[in-house]
Amino acid sequence: MTATLPPNAYPEERRLVTVMFADVQGFTALAEQLDFETVSDLLKEIWFKLDQVIEAHGGYIDKHMGDGVLAIWGAPSAGDNDAENAVTAGLALNVAMDEFARESRLPGAGELKMRVGIHSGQAFAGYIGMHNEYTIIGDTVNVASRLEQYTEAGSVIISESTFLLTRGKFIVFRPEPVQLKGKHEPVMTYLIEGSQAISGRGNYRGSESMETHMVGRNMEMEQLAGLFSQSRGNPLPTMAIVTGQPGIGKSRLSMEFSTSLENLDHSIFIMTARALGQARQVPFYLWKMLWHNRLNLRDDDPPRNSNEKFLSEIQKLWGKSLGIGSAIETAHVIGHLIGMDWSDSPYLAAIKTPQARVERAFALTREILRRIAAVHTLVILIDDLQWVDKNSLELLESLFTPGEPSLPVFILAGSRPEFLQQQPRWSELAEVINLAPLPANAELVATAYPILSKYPKSILQTLARQAEGNPYFLEEMVKSLIKTCDDGTIPLAEAAIHRLRAQPPESLQAALQARLDTLPREIRSIALLAALVGRVFWVGAVIAAIRMATKFGTSAPTRFSYANTERIVREALIQLEQAELVFPKAGYNFSQEQEYIFKSSLLRDVAYNLILMRYRPFYHKAVADWLANRTDADFNFMAAEHYELANWPVQAARQYELAAEHAKLRGATDESERLLSLAVALREKAKSQKTFPIGSQ
Repeated sequence: MTATLPPNAYPEERRLVTVMFADVQGFTALAEQLDFETVSDLLKEIWFKLDQVIEAHGGYIDKHMGDGVLAIWGAPSAGDNDAENAVTAGLALNVAMDEFARESRLPGAGELKMRVGIHSGQAFAGYIGMHNEYTIIGDTVNVASRLEQYTEAGSVIISESTFLLTRGKFIVFRPEPVQLKGKHEPVMTYLIEGSQAISGRGNYRGSESMETHMVGRNMEMEQLAGLFSQSRGNPLPTMAIVTGQPGIGKSRLSMEFSTSLENLDHSIFIMTARALGQARQVPFYLWKMLWHNRLNLRDDDPPRNSNEKFLSEIQKLWGKSLGIGSAIETAHVIGHLIGMDWSDSPYLAAIKTPQARVERAFALTREILRRIAAVHTLVILIDDLQWVDKNSLELLESLFTPGEPSLPVFILAGSRPEFLQQQPRWSELAEVINLAPLPANAELVATAYPILSKYPKSILQTLARQAEGNPYFLEEMVKSLIKTCDDGTIPLAEAAIHRLRAQPPESLQAALQARLDTLPREIRSIALLAALVGRVFWVGAVIAAIRMATKFGTSAPTRFSYANTERIVREALIQLEQAELVFPKAGYNFSQEQEYIFKSSLLRDVAYNLILMRYRPFYHKAVADWLANRTDADFNFMAAEHYELANWPVQAARQYELAAEHAKLRGATDESERLLSLAVALREKAKSQKTFPIGSQ
């Protein structure tokens, strides 16, 4: 690729990009010893090799500068994993340069090394110069350049914004913050030491548009550090539950703390999962996601491939020492518990009752976690514990049963306060950390959002006061301010703050609704229909809802036609991602099975509540039909709820019956009976229903 293009080959626009500066260290000294024709040939040879690496990882080569190169990801077009691809390319450049240095016969060439700096952020993409050269302009480019100049030969250094986009994908070392030229405050950086074979995290691709820092939580971080240290010598799991209202910063605290652990110990073994309200009836769903995220099991893999990968990974974790079972039995029994098909397993056949299978799965789960903890520092991270399914909670609680051998594991969970109100025994099993609102002062706002450092203290104080100590509320107001004052001028900012003082949002919910209202009508409509599916949603389910929505005039996207639905949805989701309202699951290409997640449960709830109640049953019916046709049995549980909300009792009953069968197979007998009772009640309701269900015409 070259940067000189036909006029207007790409639009001029602001884009989220990842920028790489890389140069060949030692080249200048070598060039002084050579004839300039030899230098030219050498440069051509080097860049022919290195350019192939950049382009193979999806990079756009903006320009060469002698022994350096500027490459871009995210412009002129975005990829699925731009930041990750850029960092991977940086590592590959070092490998390629080392190969070149070893193979070159030129005296002194063996000393050549690459030096790479990478930063992600917003930039202007457009054309400059009489030759209409396509390039990017902005501080993002400057920061990447300064990072490359700062780091040592043979290394790849990234900014915090790039780290947040690639978190869990690479082994990193975080040095002390550095003072870059042109920056008032020290900048957090990360040195890349290699790729993570398995990240352990269920990643959704983010698109953070501005640098942020967690503030006001030093005491909580120290408390977690103390509990973590204590867990290393405990015979039973050590657990911390962080509670607080929506938006108070539970997930951010967990992220920052786990990142600090990864920086201290690269061998740490992290398992993460998020409980979902829409999956609270699915037995052992939380444990399914813990294993899927840790072992990188993909939803679109054929069942046989998933089984083989699961077995292979369990065998690696099990090791060679003798124990209460074997690796194969463990894979079959735990896999069966989380919904994998091991119907031909002799180990399962030998266990006669569903309850006995559950008990065996509990014992083997404890055993394999013990084996992992004997080799690694084991940490389990759980988000939204208030929505965990009953069976997963029972398995989690079983880990606290006293016995030998010991199980030193640290568990960190976030939940809303109602979880402990409904499950008070967990206050005895875990250390509870209540997150209070942050202090309302301008200094914290400036520290949390470096982009605001140029604004007067009065503006920052207003933001702090209006946020009422809620970080998510503050973030929404900051983004609104930045969008209003796109050119960063103080008068525009002061005018925006004056409007905020005159008409402040009544609540975080009101701020989120206002943000949704700023979206183009079509994009907003698709966001609302996605919310109807749940906090996690799938492209195909949204398309199904849209096709139903076209019957209702103002609720439908304006450019809809049956043929272009997927294109419209894809364009809308790209814009919603750029607005940081939804994020796609990392590592998947766009398709009807592509999974997305709303930034927060509260955002999803606000969007859902904007849908007129008279239309909801129609949409729920369309979504239920799509879910019911999925091969994964877990969708039966979700389809049943949507049919029930659509007032289609017979279809809801059928899905509950299928879900009950799956629950029984997994040994969740009580849950199976509960689901069957729901099905019976719905069939009775259908008999007494004198009118057709809504949407049946």
